[in-house]
Amino acid sequence: MQSKSGLFPVLLVTAGALLLSACTFDQQQVQPSAPVMGTITVADSVDSSRDFSGIEVSITKKDSAQADADTLFFQVTDSTGHFSGVAMFPEKQFYTLRIDRNQQQLGQASVILADGDTLRIEAELPGFQQTLTINSAEHEALGQYRRVNQNYQRVVSFIQRGVLKGDSARTELQKFADLYWEIYENKTGTLASRMAAVDAIDIYGSLDGRQMMQKLREVQDNDQLAAVAARYGTSYLAENKGLNHTLQYLDSLQTITEDSVASMNIQQEQIKLLYDSARVDQAKSQLAEFKKRFGDNRSVKSWVEGIEYDLNYLSPGDTIPPFAFKNNGKLISRDSLLGTPYILEITLLSNRLYQNQYDRTFVIHNIYKNFGLEVVTIPLDQSQVTIDAFFSEREKAWPVASAEAFDRQSVIEKFNIRLVPTRFLVDRNGEIVRKYIGEEYQDVIQGIQTIIKTEEPAS
Repeated sequence: MQSKSGLFPVLLVTAGALLLSACTFDQQQVQPSAPVMGTITVADSVDSSRDFSGIEVSITKKDSAQADADTLFFQVTDSTGHFSGVAMFPEKQFYTLRIDRNQQQLGQASVILADGDTLRIEAELPGFQQTLTINSAEHEALGQYRRVNQNYQRVVSFIQRGVLKGDSARTELQKFADLYWEIYENKTGTLASRMAAVDAIDIYGSLDGRQMMQKLREVQDNDQLAAVAARYGTSYLAENKGLNHTLQYLDSLQTITEDSVASMNIQQEQIKLLYDSARVDQAKSQLAEFKKRFGDNRSVKSWVEGIEYDLNYLSPGDTIPPFAFKNNGKLISRDSLLGTPYILEITLLSNRLYQNQYDRTFVIHNIYKNFGLEVVTIPLDQSQVTIDAFFSEREKAWPVASAEAFDRQSVIEKFNIRLVPTRFLVDRNGEIVRKYIGEEYQDVIQGIQTIIKTEEPAS
């Protein structure tokens, strides 16, 4: 299995989201709680009275930017600056710590609350961020994870700059995969352990898919990592073992997991896999079952709407929606491209992921244009200045629409754009082969080979 940028893994910005989405709280269980204590003092240069009372310490949870924050813990310091109490919270995760005095916020940080895990907080005002220390079993594990991660980021930087290459790069990546895995095994049950497992699996996958699958089988009975096993296992098995084998793997995960959110994540992978594999009727049937079971879950409402639209209008085998623009005086449209296989990409050129993927697209185009493959880009950037600036540093090797060529909202709705970059691989008949969203683009070469493998290079 190749990583998102060839040999080397891309940093996992989505790992946290995967882990938090897998966390769940059973209302039948006793609500988790944790002792919280510590001392907040004030520097002599600000207050020489040595009376540190009246400092408010709170831990809050906010579900959205519009929602009011729920207070999970609130205490006021005594004259020595000491406070203590018990936090009650729905699930183990990061929450917001606030320090206030005299109706003025003086500090803010993120803390982990875990059932029974004593949290100790020490700080001095002013200079809250510089003096803050947080101690708990969770935070000790998090500190270890961050130290490994900091060194890993440095190695990735060396690889991207070409300082480390070939076997030396592979050796370093293997070393860090093993270090992450040690954290997973030694700090079991912590958030850091789960984060480390995801990073380890990502790196193992970039080096050796079979090694990654071995690790996935070690974590697949952990409900908190079932969604991770589903996501990475699906990607590898679909490419190497085929659709039926992959569906059997996902069915086995469903059998193992006892967590409803993990089960929901696995079923999402099943529906997406069926959609990508042109099993549209089967995907629709599973989606109907999914809606009956999880339709009341607000967190998946947008996903359901998106996949339902794709299944009805943008499935493999459907004709790509119409588009048209002029490029250097030449009309580029769905009809003009009939007879030509192409990648249609809809994106913001200012998007960092698209920028990171651009060199790969350039190489793909250079290789497969000999087989007649074209690339067409529809930027969603509202300013032509942004588009021109992007290509001032890069070669424009294929047709790119101008900022005025499209109604932006119409494109978003017609092609069901929910994340960028979104790409469509289209065959010579103008039919969709597959839709690729974000990092799914790593699979595009496999798709390209299915539509050109029996054809001779274009003359």
